[in-house]
Amino acid sequence: MTRTKRSQYPSARTLPVLLLAVLALAAIGTPAQSQEVLSLDIEPQSAGSALVTLAELSGMQIVLSEGAGEKVDVEGLKGEYRFEDALAALLTDTGLEYQFASERMVVVQVVEQAAQPDAAVQDAAEEDEQPIELAVQVVTGSRLRDTLSGAPVFVLTREEIDRRGLGSVEDVIRSLPQNFSDVNAGAARDNSINSVDAMGQSMVNLRGFGEQATLVLVNGRRWPQASSFGNGGVNINGLPFSAIDRVEVLTDGASAIYGADAQAGVVNIILRDDYEGGETSVRYDMGAHEGDVRRLTQSLSMGWSGGHANLSVSYSENAAIDNPKAGFTSSDFTGRGGRDSRLQPGSFFHFGQPGVVGYGIQSGNFNIILAPLGALPQGDDGTTGVFSKLSPANLVPWDFAATSAAENTSHNENTSGHLMVTQEVLNGSLELFGEFTFSYSDSWAHRGSERYAGPVPASNPYNDIPPHPFFQTLVSYSFSAEYAAGIMDPISNDSDQNNRRLTLGFRAELPFRDWVADFSASRGKEESWYLYYNIDPDLLAERIAGVDSAGNPLPIEQVINPFGNGTAQSPAAVQDLVKPLLDIEGPADANWNYSRQDDLVLSLNGTVFSLPGGDVQLAIGAESRTEQLDYSDDQSRGAIITVPDPERDIISFFGELGVPLIGAANRMTGIDSLGLKMALRSDEYSFSGPFGGLGSPLSEKTFDSVSPKIELAWYPVSELKVGVTWGESFVPPTSNNLFRRENGPFGFIRVVDPENPDRGLQIPNTYFTGNPDLEPEISETLTVGFEWTPDGMLDGLSVKIAWFDTEFSDKFGSGTLLAFENPEQLFKIPGTVFRDAQGNIERLNLFTVNLAERYSEYLDVSLRYQFDTARWGYYTVGVNATLNAQLQDVATPGAEPTDLHGTPGGPERWKGYGYINWAQGNATLNLIANYSSSYEGLRFSPQERVENYLTFDLTGSYEFGDSGWKVFAGARNITNKAFPFFDSNTPWDPRRVDLRGRVVHLEVRKSYDLF
Repeated sequence: MTRTKRSQYPSARTLPVLLLAVLALAAIGTPAQSQEVLSLDIEPQSAGSALVTLAELSGMQIVLSEGAGEKVDVEGLKGEYRFEDALAALLTDTGLEYQFASERMVVVQVVEQAAQPDAAVQDAAEEDEQPIELAVQVVTGSRLRDTLSGAPVFVLTREEIDRRGLGSVEDVIRSLPQNFSDVNAGAARDNSINSVDAMGQSMVNLRGFGEQATLVLVNGRRWPQASSFGNGGVNINGLPFSAIDRVEVLTDGASAIYGADAQAGVVNIILRDDYEGGETSVRYDMGAHEGDVRRLTQSLSMGWSGGHANLSVSYSENAAIDNPKAGFTSSDFTGRGGRDSRLQPGSFFHFGQPGVVGYGIQSGNFNIILAPLGALPQGDDGTTGVFSKLSPANLVPWDFAATSAAENTSHNENTSGHLMVTQEVLNGSLELFGEFTFSYSDSWAHRGSERYAGPVPASNPYNDIPPHPFFQTLVSYSFSAEYAAGIMDPISNDSDQNNRRLTLGFRAELPFRDWVADFSASRGKEESWYLYYNIDPDLLAERIAGVDSAGNPLPIEQVINPFGNGTAQSPAAVQDLVKPLLDIEGPADANWNYSRQDDLVLSLNGTVFSLPGGDVQLAIGAESRTEQLDYSDDQSRGAIITVPDPERDIISFFGELGVPLIGAANRMTGIDSLGLKMALRSDEYSFSGPFGGLGSPLSEKTFDSVSPKIELAWYPVSELKVGVTWGESFVPPTSNNLFRRENGPFGFIRVVDPENPDRGLQIPNTYFTGNPDLEPEISETLTVGFEWTPDGMLDGLSVKIAWFDTEFSDKFGSGTLLAFENPEQLFKIPGTVFRDAQGNIERLNLFTVNLAERYSEYLDVSLRYQFDTARWGYYTVGVNATLNAQLQDVATPGAEPTDLHGTPGGPERWKGYGYINWAQGNATLNLIANYSSSYEGLRFSPQERVENYLTFDLTGSYEFGDSGWKVFAGARNITNKAFPFFDSNTPWDPRRVDLRGRVVHLEVRKSYDLF
């Protein structure tokens, strides 16, 4: 295919600017006050939660000022109201009042003392003084309060999560059109994507920039990285799903606000802390391909004078999905336009049952057959003689998928919870808080039957093959029949992930203006444990030889017959062959590894001075963080990274300034409001390791950078917001990138040597290594977008569109991916290709590389229209989608760009969902259509394109009056649409499909008072 250079693209940055200008001019003069009639069904709850719902439904921006109470309850509101009438009704008798800061922004605050003749109301307001984080622009993407922001942020409320039928944190993240993660329930078991260490884990990867480039916050604070990866990514399955109140997603780079790992954006998971009483729920998900999920959750919350506590606990069980249940019954994909991946006769890796026999040399786990003898006829159990019946004509392709029902997802059990306690002292001027979050997860899965490749001595009573004068008698044999008969255990994996985070801190009102100090100290830890069950090689050697370690003959029933079809295999011969590897190779704690994150953050924010447009706000602060990985008790990790306890120390200083240039007091035609925000952050990362190369003494190295960001928010009229942001981000390498231990050789990379092209395709020895010369990657992002919520004839419409343009220099890239997608570029990267004295390729080194450049352009679109038919209910229709217009890597200066968008190595061009929601009375019904576009097949596959994928979800709920009972039910992928064929290890792409197929769910929820 023709690769398109970036310079050949039209100037994409000019298109959204022109579009915004046209829309802005068209919107000027539109009526300002919204007269839309809203159909509301807001349950009794905290004021904060109720106002979030009202803001979402109305399209207005509601900001709770400092001192308003997060534990103030409202009695709910049902019926049809205009916005201001609904707001007034909700705040009745709460001690709160509102005023319009602009025609699309409302500030809610505590009623002044003089205006509260009722002492009881006054006391309640004083007791409950507490800031509530409401507006998305305030919570995520800024440390400032009540300031205009140009950054694009969207929110998934608990109500929307329920409407879509999502049942886990992974479901929520996978539903985001901007997410493209290699780590989820399905991909975790695919060794072409991840190692088995990923089992039971899931991560976020916004835009396909990498899991380490998306910052995950919980209640605005960093979550510790997953210890099993060491790449800075966060295991979101360790977060308590039952405690989630909403998920806020900033789809713009935010390194100037939060630090280096916010390059692609921020996912801020806000946990519930604003309700009183208890809630119990039971949920069951049933998959068409199994993978069923059972979940039980319990939430309790109570308040007292100046304080509040809430606890959420969840327990879940997930069943696994194996090959046949998901439709993977053969590795021969030729009938579907793919490859025949069965092991073919005569190939280096050919196995079989009956066993494949020949004379040759054993090399590691494989046989090099120099004089093939063939195999027994199909159906021969090998008990009536072997040599006379061996023939190459008996060899058939070996189909592992057809003979071994390996599991593609894991069984999981998870218990997680969240406890938060707050207490006000000093008449509410100081709030103390503490949070504790925990998760304990156990995952296990089997990988089917094992195989044997090696010599069969003459002492084996089934071996009647004449010995060769120079070579061994070798056999390649699969134990699939023994596994299928249940007389032999499968090889399998078991893993645990335990994480916990404790945060203590305070918020204090300072004695000048409205300044507030916020301090938190957090410690987060994750422990991962892995146990691999495989064949005991010593015991296997004894039973193949037919003699024990002392040379004594074994009873015939304990001797393995590796020549036949396995049907006559004695159970005693394979009994206890499969054991935990730790019983074979090391101590019981050898596969523990740990991660720890200690974080201290102090920030001050408040008003500096006032302008006609409003208050100028400033936030300043500092952060000290230590991130440590401990592999000292993990022998498997000791073979992967040269530093047993890699650690990096981070010192950061940050500042953010919000300037309201034009506001209510000085607005003019064409500028209803105008705000400017500037941020600056300095980060210094310190590492210790063998920067001089493998075996060199440890030395210190520091990576540092200053990341700026500028945002402009312009409202030509109150209904139209135009936002522009520009910023830079920097990402340092990880310890794993720098100090990975050499691992190899492997023979799976095919290259044509540009210095010796006449030699054709070669398969040189390939090694995985670290790259101590790796430099930080730098990116620059420009974002232009608008949000339009018109009144008048278009009342109820909401349009949000944002265009992003990101350019990287020294972008981290996978040498392995480059070897598969563009192997000729390997020869241009220093340290990759080594030659002998004659100029022949001696070895290839694959490591993380600094690509010359990466270019990325994408468009986010969100459309929503709400209308009320009165008699037939209230409707909401909408679309949320992402266009990945460009994701290209340039490996070396002057090289042709390599497309990642629309390929197996990157996100689809189009991905999104459309929806129709209906609500009337106590009932809701929702229809969702999910779409992802087609993309290219793998480089060495005959499949040119993987088809697009369109599925439909149908969900609903019903609330039984004021009883507190509510039922949710529905199905995702309701038609059980088949997965698009993908010619890989499996016939699907596990990063893009839910292997459960159709998922039917039922949830019963009960809310109640505690006292």
